[in-house]
Amino acid sequence: MMNYLRMKRNEWKIKAMLYGAILSVMEDQRGTLTLIQKLCAALKDVPEEELKSEVAQKLAEIIHSEHQEA
Repeated sequence: MMNYLRMKRNEWKIKAMLYGAILSVMEDQRGTLTLIQKLCAALKDVPEEELKSEVAQKLAEIIHSEHQEA
């Protein structure tokens, strides 16, 4: 019975570490998702021919404005 309780305690520790790691990855990705959403909103009316140059320009503008806010 004691071995079972030790096993369960170790199982809970492992689950807590795993869930913590997953949560930290999700929090890191949140910033990337926000950046992509801003970029899509800025480029929604751009014609396909100009899209390549506009992506670089708008991405630079968004990053520049975020660094000024911080």
